[in-house]
Formats: sequence, C-alpha cells, structure tokens
Amino acid sequence: MRKSFKNIFSVFKREIHLITHDVNLISVLLLAPLFYSFFYGSIYFNKVETNVPIAVVDMDHSELSEKLIRMLDANQLISVNEVLPDYNSAKSDLENGTIQGIVFLPDGYEAGLKSAKGTDVKVYLNTTRFLVSNDINKGVNEVLGTLGMGVRMKYFQANGYSYEQSKELIEPLKLDMRPMFNFTESYGDFLIPAILVLIIHQTLMIGLSESIAKEREHNLIHELYASSNKNVRIAVVGKGLFYFMLYSAYAFFFFTVNFSVFKIRFEGNVLAFTVLTFEMVLAVIFMSIFISSFFKRKIIALQFLTLTSYPLFLMSGYSWPMSSMPWYLQAFSNLIPMTPYLNAFVRITQMGAGWYEVFPQIV
Repeated sequence: MRKSFKNIFSVFKREIHLITHDVNLISVLLLAPLFYSFFYGSIYFNKVETNVPIAVVDMDHSELSEKLIRMLDANQLISVNEVLPDYNSAKSDLENGTIQGIVFLPDGYEAGLKSAKGTDVKVYLNTTRFLVSNDINKGVNEVLGTLGMGVRMKYFQANGYSYEQSKELIEPLKLDMRPMFNFTESYGDFLIPAILVLIIHQTLMIGLSESIAKEREHNLIHELYASSNKNVRIAVVGKGLFYFMLYSAYAFFFFTVNFSVFKIRFEGNVLAFTVLTFEMVLAVIFMSIFISSFFKRKIIALQFLTLTSYPLFLMSGYSWPMSSMPWYLQAFSNLIPMTPYLNAFVRITQMGAGWYEVFPQIV
C-alpha cells in the first residue's frame, strides 16, 4: 500500500513538472480559469438591462397622453428617447437601432379612457433581441396597467361608487404573480453560474487532453508508465489526482468568491453540492483521458476541443430544454458530465434542493 502511494505521488510530481514547463498548459490550466471566470462574469455584472430606449408616437396630444409618456420615461426598464409625430419616423429609428421599441398612442386615446370604452395602445418591439423586447413589454404593461386603473377608478367614483366598490369593478379577478427563485428575473443570475461550470468543464477537458496528447506526441508514455511502476491504474490515478485537486479548488473558489463578487445566491445543501461537484470533476477527468486517446498531437487536441465549448453548452439543456431537441442530440448530451451537473446545480444553488431532489442527476 505504501509503495502504491509512493508511485502515485511520483506520477503526481511528474505531472506538475510537465505542466510548469509548458507555457500552453500553464495558460489553459492556471491562467484561463481565473481570467475567464471574472471576465465573462463582469459582462453580466449589472444582471438586468435598464433604460432601454423607446420612442412614443403621440397622435392624441392630450393631458393623459403626456402623463403616460412621463410615466413610461420614469419606469426603470425603459427610457423615452423621443416623442415623434408619425409612425414612419419612429420605424426608421427602430430599423437603424436608435430605439428598441415604439409605443403608438392613437387619436382619441384620452377620450376613450375617460368614457370607459377603452382604447388600443400599439407597441412595436424589436424582437430580434428577445431579452430587450421582454423588458420593454414588461415596462410598458406595468405603466399602462397603473395608469388605466387610476383612470377607471376616477370614472367609477364619479358615477357614485365607493372606493372599495370601484376597486372590485376594476379588478374582479386579481392575478398575484410571484417569482420564486430568480427573484429579480435577471439574466446575470441565470447565466453567470452556468458560465462558471462551463469554464471548469472545458478548461479541465482541454488541459488534461493536451497533457496526454503531449505525452504521445513526444513519446513520453513509457516514462509515465515507468513512474507508475508499470501499473496503468496508478498512472491514471496519479495523473488525474493533480487535476482533481486543482479543479476542486477552482470549484470552491468560483462558488464562494465569484458568487460573492457577482452577488449570486446559494440556497441549497452544501454537502450534496460538494459531492456532486467532486463527481463531476472526476467524470470529466476520465472522459478527458478517453477523448485524448484520439489525439497524437497537442495542437490538434487544443484546436478540436476549443470548438466544442459552445455546442456542449447548448446541448446541456441549460439554455434550451432537452425535450425540444432531436432524440439523438438528447442521447449524446446525456453522455456529457456537464448535462446532469447543470440540472442539479441550478436546483441546489437557486432552488434550495437537497439529496433527494438531485439523486437522479448524481446517479
């Protein structure tokens, strides 16, 4: 047993020497994870987009239309950049990107509201940017709902109804919608954790595959075999041990320091999360050893695996539900350790899940 540990340690030290004498491996394994974790996270630091520019086409020129414009401009999500006299001018600005949406107030807007007949307010959105269009839609609906309720309240009270009766007539069916996990409904809280997982997954897979490809390229496999006392299992354990320790440390750093810096909530069972993360790191290590067997040159391994980052993230089911993918992509994505890990990761960190809820993903 002591001899086995000594051989494992010998392979472990050899791996450190191999990495520290290779600038490319240093950049992939030691510099890239830390740099990208803060660089990519900083892009979404504000998490939500505010003051999205819109234009208002006011055909009514009334007191109520001016009040609505002021309320739209005061909303946190949107900003009224310009009030224009016709739709064609606003459409031109929408097409050249000056604004992201148009609110069209028709002639007779105020008269329709005061008579309780209602009126149509048209909202034109740049849906090529669906997140931005959702923000505009949400902001405009909030403002229109608030203003409409106030106008209808005055109308019913002017017709002899009490305040409480007017409230009931305005909202006979009340909708109380409450976000349960991502309370701010922010894109940053959704995307930053997944980016950190992707960085762990991909830099580990690329770095370890490059290391083994280098061994093959320079005919060093026999040295690795000799360091392990001619024991393949010890060679795998010793080589993998370095990556397991390094990436377990990265995971601890990302999910404490980075979560704190970017104000990401952690709600779940720490022990379940730790076991799940260790398991994911081990799975990626063994998958990388298998993948590296297809490469005899380090540069080819780097070129090929670098291109897999975005496809693997898309197939993980995080940004698009797996149930909506073709069956063969679902089957392939289930072979990727990141797929079950991200599924359980979100449940633990943001939904407060424990062992029982993520047991299928652990298996």
